[in-house]
Amino acid sequence: MTDWAKVWDETYAKQPQIYGEAPSQIAVQLAELLRHRSLPVRVLDLGCGYGRDSIYFAQQGFEVMALDCSPVAIQLLQTRIAGTELAARITTVVTDALQSLPAPDGHFDAVYAYLFFCLAFTDAELTQLFAECARVLKPDGYLAGTVRSVYDRSYGKGEQIEPDMFAVPNAVRHFFSERYLERKLTEAGFALRSLDRRDETVGESHFNDVLVFVAQKQ
Repeated sequence: MTDWAKVWDETYAKQPQIYGEAPSQIAVQLAELLRHRSLPVRVLDLGCGYGRDSIYFAQQGFEVMALDCSPVAIQLLQTRIAGTELAARITTVVTDALQSLPAPDGHFDAVYAYLFFCLAFTDAELTQLFAECARVLKPDGYLAGTVRSVYDRSYGKGEQIEPDMFAVPNAVRHFFSERYLERKLTEAGFALRSLDRRDETVGESHFNDVLVFVAQKQ
């Protein structure tokens, strides 16, 4: 079995700014939705990496739990915020999200996941993850993020693990159709509020035909 924490540790050690410094468009969009909520506004950043979006959320005055399986990524984030006022707003957690999310029921105003659900998660594991997101969200909380789509040029390359899921060296990708994404969200108790498809360039990385979504817990 692949040690994904090790894979991501090696990635961030070699390319500590692989996704640049600027926040993602969907992070900015989510912040606008949250801006008028009563404080404290709490955001869970799933697969936060070195925290470019976690830092942005904290800069908006939100309380952030930044979660990643990679100790190297979390150390990069901790180093970036050390000695700043942001350190008091960002709680860092190294864990496997499949071990259950470390938060009580109804705790967060939003769960944010940039290209997280499209990693090496099976359909059954995605069902578990979406259900966990619903559990830790407030009744009207948001789940927002991006996933790689079946329109991606790398779709179908490598060994097929299950439908729309393929393994290549040092990577397993689960690609989403619009219908599949909406079904998984609906099963977990979410209503899809917006869904777009666009190319994304972040730092040194470019992704084509990414699905960008905002859903709300019902």
